[in-house]
Amino acid sequence: MDESVLFPSPNWFQVSGLAISKDGWLVYSGPGKSLCIVEPLKNYNSVIDSKQPYCVHFWNRAHNDKIVSVDLSPEWPEKRCILTGAADGTVKQWVITNIAQEFKINSTHSHEVHHNEKEEVTGVGYSNEQFAITVGSFGTVVKWDLKSNVVKNYQHLLKSFKPVCMSCSSHLLLHVAVGTKQGVIFVLDLNGQGKTIYKVRGQDDEIMTVSWCPQYEVVIKKLLKESDKRPSVSERLHKIRNEPEPDEIEDSNPKSSENLEASGMVKSLPEDSFDESVTVEDDMFDIYKDHEADEFGHKKYQPEEIRVKIKPDLKQEDYLAECLKLKEQILRNKNETEESIESLVEALDKTHVSNDESHNDVLDDKNKDDLVQGSDHVHKHLLATIGKLGGVRIWSKTGKLIASCAVPQNKNMKIKSPSWPSLLWYKSNMLLIGDNRSQLLECNPLVIDCKNKLDWKIVHSLHKRGLYSLTTNAPRVQTEADKHKIWSVWSTSQDRNIIEYCVEKREKVAVHATCGRFVYCIRSCPYDAGKIAISVGDGTVRIWETNTLDHDDTKLAAGTITAYWQNVQGRVLTLAWHPTKENWLAFSTAESRVGILDTSGRGARALVPGLAGGVYSLCWGLRSHLYACASGQLVVYDAARPDQPPVPVGVEFEGQKWEISSISWSSRGFLVGSNSGGVAVLTHELPHTVTAAVFAFSKMIHSIDWHPQQTSNSNEESPLKDMIAVCSLDNQNTIIILEYSDKGDHGQLTTWKTLRGHKGTVFEASWNPHHDDLLLSTSSDATVRVWAASSGACVSVFDGHMAQSALGAAWSAYPQLATKALSGGGDHTLRLWDMNDFPAEAYDENKYEPLKKDKNKKEKKEVKKEDETGGSEVATLNLAAQEKTKSAKRFLLPILCKQALGCTDGLIRRMFEKYGLKSSTSPFTIERVQASSGENIQCDGVDNGLNSEIIEENKGKDYGADFIKIFGTIQEVNEVLDKEQTRHLELSNIESWMMLSIFRGHIDATIQYASQNDLLCPYLLSLTPCVSLKYWKDATQLYLAQIDRLVAKTEGHKLYENKYYGGPVYRKALTRLSTHDVRGAVATLAENKLYKEAYVLCRVRYMDSIATQILHQWANYSNLCGNFEIATVCFIALGDLSEAATVLAKSKKQENLCLAAEIAKAAGRATLADHIEKKSQNTIPSTSDETEEILKELPTKMELLLKQNNNSEDKAVNSEHEEPVGNLVE
Repeated sequence: MDESVLFPSPNWFQVSGLAISKDGWLVYSGPGKSLCIVEPLKNYNSVIDSKQPYCVHFWNRAHNDKIVSVDLSPEWPEKRCILTGAADGTVKQWVITNIAQEFKINSTHSHEVHHNEKEEVTGVGYSNEQFAITVGSFGTVVKWDLKSNVVKNYQHLLKSFKPVCMSCSSHLLLHVAVGTKQGVIFVLDLNGQGKTIYKVRGQDDEIMTVSWCPQYEVVIKKLLKESDKRPSVSERLHKIRNEPEPDEIEDSNPKSSENLEASGMVKSLPEDSFDESVTVEDDMFDIYKDHEADEFGHKKYQPEEIRVKIKPDLKQEDYLAECLKLKEQILRNKNETEESIESLVEALDKTHVSNDESHNDVLDDKNKDDLVQGSDHVHKHLLATIGKLGGVRIWSKTGKLIASCAVPQNKNMKIKSPSWPSLLWYKSNMLLIGDNRSQLLECNPLVIDCKNKLDWKIVHSLHKRGLYSLTTNAPRVQTEADKHKIWSVWSTSQDRNIIEYCVEKREKVAVHATCGRFVYCIRSCPYDAGKIAISVGDGTVRIWETNTLDHDDTKLAAGTITAYWQNVQGRVLTLAWHPTKENWLAFSTAESRVGILDTSGRGARALVPGLAGGVYSLCWGLRSHLYACASGQLVVYDAARPDQPPVPVGVEFEGQKWEISSISWSSRGFLVGSNSGGVAVLTHELPHTVTAAVFAFSKMIHSIDWHPQQTSNSNEESPLKDMIAVCSLDNQNTIIILEYSDKGDHGQLTTWKTLRGHKGTVFEASWNPHHDDLLLSTSSDATVRVWAASSGACVSVFDGHMAQSALGAAWSAYPQLATKALSGGGDHTLRLWDMNDFPAEAYDENKYEPLKKDKNKKEKKEVKKEDETGGSEVATLNLAAQEKTKSAKRFLLPILCKQALGCTDGLIRRMFEKYGLKSSTSPFTIERVQASSGENIQCDGVDNGLNSEIIEENKGKDYGADFIKIFGTIQEVNEVLDKEQTRHLELSNIESWMMLSIFRGHIDATIQYASQNDLLCPYLLSLTPCVSLKYWKDATQLYLAQIDRLVAKTEGHKLYENKYYGGPVYRKALTRLSTHDVRGAVATLAENKLYKEAYVLCRVRYMDSIATQILHQWANYSNLCGNFEIATVCFIALGDLSEAATVLAKSKKQENLCLAAEIAKAAGRATLADHIEKKSQNTIPSTSDETEEILKELPTKMELLLKQNNNSEDKAVNSEHEEPVGNLVE
């Protein structure tokens, strides 16, 4: 079992999205569409010294939309059932089982009443073990019988009101309280046909939360006096209005120095104070304002007596007198007796830290007698509500208002944040309120003053911002004896912390940090083993500061987790601690942002942007140099000068510039990995030069890690100090360990070991800093594996990430915790585990099988669309229109499309012979020309005889001759297009013939052909003005003549036939051509992935520079789609043999790999050619013709079954004939 350090973050502003059971299980709606279950670990030897360790169970797609409400069954823990409602209107019941220490959760019941009504679920709840109640946002109330799985809909109870919250009563069966957006509260009884018990307007604003009193019958004491509180606004205004006159002030005792308002005096100003020469203000006439008749023009001000309030001058004392007073005060304080700790605690409890709007925390001794002077009132089934502006109301069973109060609002906020107050009736005598200041307040609802007001006080202010949900593990039904029992209260807020608090003891039990996105990277500080940096996709960097215990160094203290989000602003992908400067942490985001975070408290600072795309790799170099790479570019920052832009760094090997994807710094050298699978060791100083290079994979290098020179358990250098662990996005799912040997000026990289076992892409590999032989790896197969590097065996498999990708992992930096590891990934959780608890032998390799593609997915989508639209005619027409927008790729050039789809190594070979060898000057050119003339081609790893057979076979076949010609001269291109047009005429594809003719610029031939065959239409006429105005008039006359002919032939209906002409994409391109906008036409085709047509258009219109750009786009698109053969052809046509070899090396076919090695040699890249040849040796060759013939001769399964049935029938017949013989013998 593992323990969770970081939990998934609850969904913000879901008041009922958090629930806790009696035995401490926490269930809530997680990020996105997930469901999170936090299990308390019992009798678990936790590494972290905490009161209660937890393990998170994460389900990524519990619903098709976010979960807005959860509730736990009253039968918990005997039967662990969970009720969830989502924003898509679906409601599900889940059952948790734990069989053979394997945690499973299954959905047993569900209903889609709210989904069918197209409304969101606003609340779900259990009324008892059998019934559940759900409420939708449009007023639909559903009673759900879980035993029979029957639902009953109540749509008439709420009518036009929009519910926003609900709560089921634990005292009366099928009683539910519903709060609405209009401020109206409903209490419903769903027994039978259902009825409304009472409906009251609780607030003038939206009802945020409703909560039932846990005790059915309570006694409320009403005081005779008003509670001792600070004066209200009206009282303060009344006091100001009743101020004494100035004359009375002068006669009274001179205490005016304490009250500035009482120091007013009459003063006469000089007559020239308002002279005309003095400009008071610019009172310009406003034509848009209504003025009175006497307001035009300025009038001279008439001097009058005005009252000016001044502060009387205080008598200034000399310095010596001040010093004597200070001395006396010090002596007086010194002679006073010191207070005890008990008196200090009591004084602290009586201290009120709130502002002027808050009440007194505790009652004074003089008010204790007032508590007795009051009347007792018995009430049943009380309900508490709170509005969006903080108004709290308590309602009786009949809907009468019992008491109320108003919690403070945050008026000093610079930025407006959502107002989301909440409340929880924790005990009968304790109502907990979460206000807009992120404070937890407490009030006693059983004590009210003569004006039915409640007093509240602050419990804690541990949350930083946005407290929105409260829940407790206290029972829902309590008695009078439960008032003195102790439980915990859980609260969640926007600061992504879940706080467990004990109200009775006034102490914080635990603070659980959460994260809202994937955990991408984990880095231990190189000089402080107790400081761990975690990068999360929710735009924050978290620093976990912990330490080992003094009495037990194998245990970690809980520590603190600090979140840094200011100036980060993006998904944090990777982190890098500075090796020498304390508290310097570099970070990078998916939004191309690179910055430095000072963990001492100064915050983060973003550096000057210099990259594009997500920055997945960072490392520190010499001094304050920070290296970063993204989208194939490598740059270096100077952290000492953060205002300076980064400097690009180029890496070139064998004449080819590398696109860098991963970097790592070591004392042995600067490691870089490329997008084409290459790994190189560079020198430390700028400009970096390559000392050794090798191609370990065929696809992008994702992570590289150099083995530490020395481990913590040894005083000598590690024997594996020259080993480099490399993992790639290659589909081989392997980890290659390279060995670096330094021989003089140049080093060498060779493959030392290949680790196989992952079933998904390997993301990261990390060496153990304490043991030489251990290597940690993460993968998309949801496992974190530990390898014994020397033997290549997997010794441990951790599968606790719940079928989600494991992205980042790191070993513990403490030597005494050498087998402990931290890992995070797609389950939004950071987990701590021990490799010894998860042996490889105990792991089931088929536990998380990859999801199989649903062949009927398209059909299901179509059925879903029909269900959503109701199968109406309008919806059918819309779907048909959407289908027509997809252009037919074989409409214009069917021959070329067919040959491109059948592109094989033979076509690539012919392309390479015709165009590739012309640009090659290497000695391989002569060898390849000889091979093309009939000699055998030598390729390592492939049988020479087989290779010669392939060449002989290629000679007798035409491998895409027409497709190759489009890359040749303009004459060859026209020959191919002539062939295409002839084919169109043979198949009567007249529209395709005309469109291709216009593409070639033969609009006159098109119009003449259309006129002769009565095919002219307004669309073709709209294209004719591109020739001339006269030509357009002539074409119009031809169209008029066509109309007369069709009318005479009684074929006038042909005038109204809609012509397809290839669809809107081709029509748009031809319309642009008619306006002589060839670039726009090419761009239209390229935007719709019609690169072949766009390239041909550029060739026939003599736009070679744009044709080159289209060819680049075509090659890159084919490479991304996995069509490596077409991409190789495009790169050969561009003359980039190096890139052609790199792309073709990604193929799995042995023939393609052999050809890729030849192209690499022709490009002068011997290292890449050697790597491809080694790869071809490990590739299983395709099935030969002899094998196919043998397989054809084998009988099918049906033939074997028929043969078996015939044999059984023959045996039965023989047995029938033999039975009489047996009888005769007897």
